[in-house]
Amino acid sequence: MSWLAVMGIAFVLIALAEFGDKTQLMTISLASKYRRTPVFWGVLLGMSAVTVIGVAVGTLLYSYVPITPLKIIAAALFILFGLYTLLSEENEDEVTIKDSRVFRDSFVLSTVAEFGDKTQLAVIGLTARYAAPIPVLIGAVLGLALIVGIGVLLGEQISLLFERKKIELGAAILFIALGVVFLVEALL
Repeated sequence: MSWLAVMGIAFVLIALAEFGDKTQLMTISLASKYRRTPVFWGVLLGMSAVTVIGVAVGTLLYSYVPITPLKIIAAALFILFGLYTLLSEENEDEVTIKDSRVFRDSFVLSTVAEFGDKTQLAVIGLTARYAAPIPVLIGAVLGLALIVGIGVLLGEQISLLFERKKIELGAAILFIALGVVFLVEALL
């Protein structure tokens, strides 16, 4: 199969797998509260890092790294981020949070959320099936970029429709709920 065909398969599969997924919801939430550029790059690079690991390590990853502790860590990070958002008393008049912090938080949350996720498993499967890591990686990252971009644009529109306090409350609830879902998944 040609590289272009493998890239196309990876692009479509990953974009469909991520559409409406917890990471896209997280991206929408982050982009509704923070500047879209650091959110976009943080989430995309975090998801891409996990994709590179999936391509590079393939199925060996699951032989040596237990997934359950990683899922528990992801759950804890989401719950903590949600609680922080809920309990922080930032004044709207204060200087906005630095882009570097938004980038860092977006990167860490998306990396942890995607580790062992269905898209990483799909990348591992595609790499093994087609023995074409580069086109799988390129197609997957382009698919992720599309979904992250859609999430960021949706988040930006939400920020225009609702006042900041309601967005923060919704984001906090969403992060805590996703953390609980991660925890249940990890423990079952």
